[in-house]
Amino acid sequence: MDPQKKLRNGAHQADDDRPLDLNAALNVVEAAETRARRELRGNGAWVYLLWALTWLSGFGTLHGSRNGWIPLEPETALTLFGLLVAAGVAVTIVIFGRQGRGIRGHSRFTGGFYALAWILGFMVMGALSGTIGMAVDDFWLRGMLINGIAILIVGLLYITGGTTFNDVVQVVMGVWFLVVDIASIIAGPEHFLTVFFIFGSGGFFVGAAVQALRQRRRPTHA
Repeated sequence: MDPQKKLRNGAHQADDDRPLDLNAALNVVEAAETRARRELRGNGAWVYLLWALTWLSGFGTLHGSRNGWIPLEPETALTLFGLLVAAGVAVTIVIFGRQGRGIRGHSRFTGGFYALAWILGFMVMGALSGTIGMAVDDFWLRGMLINGIAILIVGLLYITGGTTFNDVVQVVMGVWFLVVDIASIIAGPEHFLTVFFIFGSGGFFVGAAVQALRQRRRPTHA
């Protein structure tokens, strides 16, 4: 037998007998997760933009109904606002659900319970809204109290998510929403919608712009 051929066969056999390179496999998994995280953060700009438009349209409709420049009854405006929020929630779930498929392990565990915190938080808000609705007769005072609770939950969960996932933009936005919430309560039932309409949606527009710039500057090969 040809000594060189025998040597090559021996080398191939040695390669076949070598154990799987676990470090290489781990690097492949980490690269996939890093790519999924990058895509997830990239979608943050679109999600912020989505909610900027939702708040602008929803609170704008309520604001217009409150001040008479949109010919809608307050109850009808509130219904439209609820539909816009429901649509925003559905689109957000689809976006993050698709992009989160590449994330596994502890990150998936953390993300799952963070999503659960949002669900439970707004279940509590729903229960409190029913109680407030029975206790408060004035439509706009009732709206201010319910929205105050909702934005409190949003602000706290944004801060929690930002600190959990090391996202400075999310933390800053959470702080901003709490400040906006305080300002809306101080403004009172007559003007709280103006605060949410301008500064709430404005915060989302700024967040979308900052997140888009961060994504553009981030290396694409990571």
